[in-house]
Amino acid sequence: MTISTILPGRLPISLLGRRLQEAVENNRASLSNLQEQLSSGRKFLLPSDLPVQALQALTIQTLSQRQDSVSGNAVINDGYLGSAEQSLSTVSDALNRARSIVQEGIGDSATDSQREALAAEVATITQSVLNAANLRYNGRYLFAGTESLTTPFTMSTNGVVRYGGDQGQIQTFADISLLLSSNVDGASAFGALSQPISKDINPALTLSTSLGDLYDGAGVVPGRITITVDNGTPITKTVDLTGSRSIADVKTRIEDAFALEAETVSVGINAAGDGIQLTPSNGTITVADPPGSRSAQLLGIASTPVAQINGGNLEPALTESTPVAALNGGAGIAATLGTGLRIVNGTRTSIVDLNGATTVGDVLNRIRLADPDLAVGISADGRGIAISTRLSGVNFSIGENGGTDATDLGVRTLTGTTRVADLNYGVGLTTEPTSLSITRRDGSSVSVDLAGAVTVQDVLDRVNAVDPGHLVASLVATGNGISLTDDSGAGALTVASSNLSKQLGMDGTDDGGAAGVLNGRDVNPRQADGIFTVLSQLETALRTNDNATLSRLVGRIDLEASRVAEIRGEIGTRQNLLSTTNTSLKDAAINTKATLSLLIDADLADVVTQLTQKQQILQATYQVASQTLKMTILNYI
Repeated sequence: MTISTILPGRLPISLLGRRLQEAVENNRASLSNLQEQLSSGRKFLLPSDLPVQALQALTIQTLSQRQDSVSGNAVINDGYLGSAEQSLSTVSDALNRARSIVQEGIGDSATDSQREALAAEVATITQSVLNAANLRYNGRYLFAGTESLTTPFTMSTNGVVRYGGDQGQIQTFADISLLLSSNVDGASAFGALSQPISKDINPALTLSTSLGDLYDGAGVVPGRITITVDNGTPITKTVDLTGSRSIADVKTRIEDAFALEAETVSVGINAAGDGIQLTPSNGTITVADPPGSRSAQLLGIASTPVAQINGGNLEPALTESTPVAALNGGAGIAATLGTGLRIVNGTRTSIVDLNGATTVGDVLNRIRLADPDLAVGISADGRGIAISTRLSGVNFSIGENGGTDATDLGVRTLTGTTRVADLNYGVGLTTEPTSLSITRRDGSSVSVDLAGAVTVQDVLDRVNAVDPGHLVASLVATGNGISLTDDSGAGALTVASSNLSKQLGMDGTDDGGAAGVLNGRDVNPRQADGIFTVLSQLETALRTNDNATLSRLVGRIDLEASRVAEIRGEIGTRQNLLSTTNTSLKDAAINTKATLSLLIDADLADVVTQLTQKQQILQATYQVASQTLKMTILNYI
């Protein structure tokens, strides 16, 4: 037994030495930490030093970096919008000058040479607008939509302007959680695309239909449903549809749930082609939602006990994967062999062969391949095909090629439902005369009063009422227009020339005998209605002294000016929002950085004070240790 272990009321010398050594080491560590804080200006260098504060600091630092990034982007995005507004200011000036040119060139006051000079000025204006439309800022074309690295507008040698961009919006953060478009697409700014030709073609529900495409694309996220089949002994199953992606998946899970039971359930598409049908092998079937679920209601199959459930309309959206056979409520389209679409786009006429096309995507791809100057896709409402021309200043139409494919696809530009007021670029029909004068093949004459006709079908019906089945008016089989046939004799079939017959495209004579057909012209071509079309028509009207077109263009120019002014106002609104949010963001960033500083920045005055104290403590500890470690056993006697 050693003396150090038996001296009462005293620390053993060896233990005291260890305590002093630990105190020295702790003080030296504290001094080292304080010296690091003093040199770095930070409370900690490693997250493990202060884990809680480090985690808080990391979160706040991420927020601070995001705020700085968004604030920096705001300056760039304001530059994009500001440059776009300046460009559109040039366009506004061009439209104002174009309106003045119309006033100078209309009527008999201007000479041919003056009109020619005005036309040359319009060509110069067109080039200035083209330059404004192709403006770039910070390496990005301002009016190309999301195709911002590609020149949006090009002009061919014959003066036709083509838009190669899209209608996409480039979204950017104006604030941490606020998205804002930083661009204006060329279709909106310059009217570079014609209004899309589109019609609801009622896609039917199929087993391959995605649940995400239901309700016009709003979609359904499936969960659990409860199904009871009762043929005297109820069988109830809770079927989990979670993760199902298509109607086929729903069918499989429901049928599998009852596959080994005495009574089974078969799932298919209802007779209307728009909902789900459930049929038990015997008895009645009930479908309900368990607590917390709405899947049965959303799928249109919630029902009290019935012999068969015919679900409600799920309104499937049209997609590129939709089968052609599912269009028009499941009726599909007519035979495609030898028919298809006839598309006229400026000087290009394309025959689009649809034979063998099985999906909507196949149809769209064939149209795109036939004419790259078309913008082709699904309509914004998800119910039809949408086709526009990319060319300004040219006529564009889609007609039949001997069948009914264009009509069945909802893209024919002249149909029975076309309003006569929309014919001839919206000029419509003249008020005088209101009757068509027709000389039939037997030499007799008839007058067809079209007063009050609202649609093209009204015109057809009025003609067909004269001698039903013998004098027949219909839409032409190839292209667009109104055709006449007459089996009253073998002479000439003639529609007398008048303002009305010309506006209907029906004036002319056919000498083909009883089997001949008098085919009318297309009087409902479409055009891109924007500024390039207006300027093109203005230049042509001046060169040809077309006062009627010049008069019509005054209203068109005013509409363009109003549209451009509206877009400039929208840009200004976005810029104001950017400025307001950026100011708030900068204020928030200052507060965030202040909070971050409290967490990670060392208080240097406090650090110096602590450092001085620790040095004094360390010095005192050394003194105590030096005195203590000199003691002997005599100190304890």
